[in-house]
Amino acid sequence: MNLIGEHVDYLGGVVLPAAVDRFTEVSGRPADDWSIESDVQGGLDYVQAIGDELGASPQAVHVMSQVPPNAGISSSAALLVAVAAGLKPSMDGKQAALACQRAEQKATGVQVGVMDQFASALGRRGDALLLDCATLEYELVPFPDEVAIAVIDSGEHRSLADTPYNQRRREAEAGDPKRLRHVHSEIARVHAFVAALRAKDFTRMGRLLRESHQSLRNDFEVSTPTVDALVERAASIDGCYGARIMGAGFGGSLLALVDRRKSERFVDSMGRPVLLCSTADGAFRNAHVGRISQ
Repeated sequence: MNLIGEHVDYLGGVVLPAAVDRFTEVSGRPADDWSIESDVQGGLDYVQAIGDELGASPQAVHVMSQVPPNAGISSSAALLVAVAAGLKPSMDGKQAALACQRAEQKATGVQVGVMDQFASALGRRGDALLLDCATLEYELVPFPDEVAIAVIDSGEHRSLADTPYNQRRREAEAGDPKRLRHVHSEIARVHAFVAALRAKDFTRMGRLLRESHQSLRNDFEVSTPTVDALVERAASIDGCYGARIMGAGFGGSLLALVDRRKSERFVDSMGRPVLLCSTADGAFRNAHVGRISQ
């Protein structure tokens, strides 16, 4: 999931995702044709696409996933990366992420960025991952145990192919001033968030999340009235530092950062399904970790 830096990855911006402890596991056996046993919508298309991308022989694939689909927390990236790791476990992690990005674009027709695949492949337990999407350079930023990552289901589930996601991307790439205002301010918020994270300034982190949501709502226009109301509800609960819509938007899930000591009370107060997550290892960990110049 992405902590901050939404809708800037496909424009070469800087983002701060993390892999979290909701896992997708796959197993397979050689077969005459690709097949899948899974409840992931469109799962066979994803599996065939990454198999073709890697030049793999057909497999009968079985999937067990803890990642809810169509909720904005990258269930498709988790599936693609898990299958790639099963097919070619010694593959370079960066190259695996890029292959999974191409596979998702082919499977769905949605021009997704590389962030979700990168985090699923190369995230590490105890860290967030600061990624420059233009150069694919990245560095690890310690994420404190004192903060729980809460994922709140808005109840508005969607498939990206049925949303204006591609339209928003085209508008940003064409230089629409309103869309670019979000992009430029969001990149600045990523750097400010990292500085606050290193300083363990949780109040500042929460304020930046709220500013991110306002920008996604007003300038990028990917929120909904239901999500806006849930963001306000989350922010009003004791122990919540801040919240925002996450993922591509148009429904899906919200992200909130919560004082771990008060996390159970937060879940009870939200009145919505909430996943409390911690950072976790991705499927690949074999790429060089460097530093990003600002």
